[in-house]
Amino acid sequence: MASLLGIVLLTSGCAAGWRPPENLNLLLSAGLGEDKIARANLERLAQELANEFMRVNPRVKVHLRLTSESEVLPLMRSRSGLGAAPDLLITRVPAAYALAQEGLTTSSSLEPLVLDPLRIKFLGRFRQGNRFRALPLLVQPTVACYNRKRVPTPPRTLDQLVSQASGGQKMGLPLELRELLWTATGFRAQQPLFLLLENKTRIRSTEPLKGTARESVLAWLEWLYRANVEPNVIFVDTADELVTRLEKGQLDWISCNATAITRLQKSLGSNLAVADLPRGPDDAPPRPIARMLVLSFGRDSTPGQRDAAEKFALFVLNEYTQSNMVAQSIGNMPVNQRVVLPVKDAAYLPVMERSLENSIIPSFYEGIRINTLANTLRPILKQNIYGEQKPEQVLKAIEAVANGPNADVVSVSGGPNQ
Repeated sequence: MASLLGIVLLTSGCAAGWRPPENLNLLLSAGLGEDKIARANLERLAQELANEFMRVNPRVKVHLRLTSESEVLPLMRSRSGLGAAPDLLITRVPAAYALAQEGLTTSSSLEPLVLDPLRIKFLGRFRQGNRFRALPLLVQPTVACYNRKRVPTPPRTLDQLVSQASGGQKMGLPLELRELLWTATGFRAQQPLFLLLENKTRIRSTEPLKGTARESVLAWLEWLYRANVEPNVIFVDTADELVTRLEKGQLDWISCNATAITRLQKSLGSNLAVADLPRGPDDAPPRPIARMLVLSFGRDSTPGQRDAAEKFALFVLNEYTQSNMVAQSIGNMPVNQRVVLPVKDAAYLPVMERSLENSIIPSFYEGIRINTLANTLRPILKQNIYGEQKPEQVLKAIEAVANGPNADVVSVSGGPNQ
């Protein structure tokens, strides 16, 4: 009887000390469109990160789920309705914003005191009070990609781009305004456009552009008009189509997101080269819109799952992990400022670094300006680019929209961005 009692006490003691592993449900939406190679690389990287995290945190079991960007919101709605939404999400800013607006994610409870030592760039853009609605993870800048066999010297300025096209080199640009807006910054036209369209959110009547602001916007519209007149400057609907055409030899030079470099390396080999985007008149630098992946926290987590999610966030934001992520996933830049990039080992890294210095970085609160601008200008700019209207007429049309009857319906309090 005594021995039996001893066994019972021993086994009950073991049971009291044993805890099941904590389950961390991680959702990844790479948001890379039709680029299957870049998407597969990022998905592979996420699985490797999950495995490494579990190795150093053996009491956590990470369950990685992959989904497309269009499925993120419906998936979160359905899973949250069951109280079984992911604990941590990796998405682009537009998806993160939509989730936060619907209350499907919650702010990080990691305090600045914990995050500050990591020296995370762009963190302040997601701050709300003493908390953060999302945490930056990786940034994906825009660069120029070209076939060095056909373009020995890439265009340094926007005027050179048109000039080289007239010499026979086929230059590709996107019709998507978010991808094309860098050409406006080269003419210092971006800020006047922002201000013009922001005014429609505050007052019924908007003053026309005047002075140098008007001259800058008109100069940009005239350049777009002139570029389209040149047969070898080719505007296409999407950034993905630009990459495909460069792969097929239908284009010689394009603006592209840096995540396309791996895909282009496979198709062009040593003929692929990467360069800075062309500058504007007076050497004005381009300001492309960088894409960003962010971390968001689910609302249905238990305290244990939230703790695991926060540990994973700190793990992927530390200097060592960020260095490995950049090395294993071409086109992504770190947000941890302690990371030293091996710029001598890869010619594209200094180009990406310079692009990022001038890039527009997305946030929940500033992105609505770009969204409003893109939605407003898309049909008007097509008329300019395709020569249906002269630049002066297009500028008047933009001013008319800014002064239109629905001027009070657009909000600048927050919104998605590229």
